Amino acid sequence: MKETIIAVRNKILRVLYKGIVKKIFFCIDPEKIHDLMVLKGRFLGSNFLTRNLVSLFFSYSNKKLKQTIAGINFSNPIGLAAGFDKNAELTKILPSVGFGFAELGSITGHPCQGNPKPRVWRLKKSQSLVIYYGLKNEGCEMISKKLKGRKF
Repeated sequence: MKETIIAVRNKILRVLYKGIVKKIFFCIDPEKIHDLMVLKGRFLGSNFLTRNLVSLFFSYSNKKLKQTIAGINFSNPIGLAAGFDKNAELTKILPSVGFGFAELGSITGHPCQGNPKPRVWRLKKSQSLVIYYGLKNEGCEMISKKLKGRKF
């Protein structure tokens, strides 16, 4: 029964994304979409209720996915790559959307503005992105304050 519910949920989300959301997002500058997703993720991760609602729609758990590597326990092998969460703003919501781990940053010793805009381009033919942010981040002092006491 649970697998059927998950399959139906996934089909609905796929149709919504491919039929509506993707078309809207691809009409907007990719850096603005990234910033909007980080803003929404910060909001959704800000409290217990929204994290659990998001988890109902997007997370999946199965004990077969759990792994221990180098003494570190992972709930699943899917991780967020470096560069998406440059300033450690999404650590509270990432488990709710199904990530087992995240690589944050790149983080520099001092705040860095990164490269001048535009820094992100869509390559429609190859269905890919060129990302040229540079090392845009708030610096290690600010980011370490956000991470203090956090456990992923």
